Amino acid sequence: MTTSTNRSVEGRDVKTAYARWAPIYEFIATPTVPARKIAAKRVNAIGGRFLEAGVGSGSALPLYGDNVDLVGVDLSHDMLKIARGRVDAGLKNVEAILEMDLMNLAFADASFDGVVCMFTITAVPDAAQVMREFARVVKPGGIVMIASHFEADKGPWQVTDRVLTPFAKRLGWNPSMPIDGVMETPGLVLESREELPPVGLITLLNFRRTA
Repeated sequence: MTTSTNRSVEGRDVKTAYARWAPIYEFIATPTVPARKIAAKRVNAIGGRFLEAGVGSGSALPLYGDNVDLVGVDLSHDMLKIARGRVDAGLKNVEAILEMDLMNLAFADASFDGVVCMFTITAVPDAAQVMREFARVVKPGGIVMIASHFEADKGPWQVTDRVLTPFAKRLGWNPSMPIDGVMETPGLVLESREELPPVGLITLLNFRRTA
């Protein structure tokens, strides 16, 4: 049985891990590209001011349309340097790229029309607290979109999760975080759940902020 210690990822683990991953992150994250494109397409269909929480290297930033104004935040200084380079190269719809802890967002209530968080919710110490922060900074009627791999209960990914989980601290994310950790957030109602490619690996959750 996996212990809670092995499953826990702290902020210092994330910073250390992504300092290592930054130079090669986009190569190792290649399997997530189709899911990022789908999530960005969903955001583009809505438009407005969005927070990309866990913007990382900014690989998704060029995917957003001109009708989307963006603020990107992440805990990894090394990843953010890459993201800022992308913005400086000509992404006019990005307001700011900021180093910030998702568990304590430095934004006023109801600051955004939506939050999109891709492959980051499993890299925080307390996913429930992060979800509460997302709900707080989104306007009533706005959306919170989460794309991630959650703990598999069947199939080949279940084996992969079990193999990788003891290395969560070194990886900088928890490969076996249960999906239940993001499903019961006060003020957020689940509107849709999609299974994205690669099949069985990535889930896209779309929540609506109630009034």
